[in-house]
Amino acid sequence: MKRHLLSVAVISSVAGAAHAQSSVTLYGLVDAGVNYVSNDNGKANWTMTMGVLQGNRFGFKGVEDLGGGTRAVFQLENGFTGGGALAQGGRLFGRQAWMGIANDRFGSLTMGRQYDSIVEYIQPLSGIPYTGLAHPFDNDNMDNSFRVNNSVKYTSPNFGGLKFGGMYAFSNTATTDNGSGFATNRLWSLGTSYTQGRLSVGAAYMHLNAPNANTTGAISGDYINVTTTSPLHAAGLTGAVIREDVAAAGVTYQLTPVTLGFVYSHSKFYSASDSLRFDNYAATASWQITPAFILSSNYTYTNGQAHNSDLKPRYHQAELIADYFLSKRTDVYLLGAWQHAVGDAPVASIAPDTYGTGGTSAPDASTTRNQVLVRLAMRHKF
Repeated sequence: MKRHLLSVAVISSVAGAAHAQSSVTLYGLVDAGVNYVSNDNGKANWTMTMGVLQGNRFGFKGVEDLGGGTRAVFQLENGFTGGGALAQGGRLFGRQAWMGIANDRFGSLTMGRQYDSIVEYIQPLSGIPYTGLAHPFDNDNMDNSFRVNNSVKYTSPNFGGLKFGGMYAFSNTATTDNGSGFATNRLWSLGTSYTQGRLSVGAAYMHLNAPNANTTGAISGDYINVTTTSPLHAAGLTGAVIREDVAAAGVTYQLTPVTLGFVYSHSKFYSASDSLRFDNYAATASWQITPAFILSSNYTYTNGQAHNSDLKPRYHQAELIADYFLSKRTDVYLLGAWQHAVGDAPVASIAPDTYGTGGTSAPDASTTRNQVLVRLAMRHKF
């Protein structure tokens, strides 16, 4: 009897130790506020929306220590709308859904629905973390218009401030007799970053083949619209995208209490008979006035060109945000944004489908070349 009780005690202590080496964390974020839009399909509009500065989410992060500096890891992250519906095309865990293995010396290898290298290495250097607003139409995917399915990602450990990584996302389609299929709707990307003291730099590249061409591949249902049915109108592509290439680089430098940043990105879209490219030049300044109060600004100039028509849509976009933290997890912010379309860009459209309801052919676009957005909101993290 004594042996039996001792065995139970030993087994219980081992199970307790193993449990202590594993953890699952529940986390989330809610962002809600009121917006004024100067011209929403021809009229001024007042709306209440959620998830502008950061998308609404809740998720689970898990880690199990396997010994020797190796861990099993996973992350499941849901996105939801202001009405409580599932975001990201109705997916349960549409923001992220991946698992893998990580090692202190060799890095991590993860598989599932993940962020590409542009988002991972360049977005933190841009103005998006401060204002939540993308470059026009999110033409470089720096604001996560789409996530990547069926992806295998490698991320290196931190080598004295240097990190690098890459991703390959499968089409999940067999090769056909003419050689297509395996390459249809696949993606690969590479990125690197370096941080030393007050300086941070990064560079990344992403390539897509026939994105959104099927429902089994890398991109399904949430690919950005750069055709003539978007607010680009005549300056857009006349057919579906069969290839996209994005290259980007960025830098930030901290001049306490001010942080300065600059990001450049080049994105090019190809249809069967045409191409469309964008060059984005974005400068950011953030001033930590007090530990609780941050004032940030961002300016982006976007220069576009459609090859066949030689149309040149161009955009100026400026954002200013005052962010006050009531606590470490709760803040209130006032965001102002202005976009001016020039050249062959017919109308302004600051953030399609994020702050209003808009029309079907040009969601939330202005009917003129100017548009202003003002948002007063609160954000809470848990």
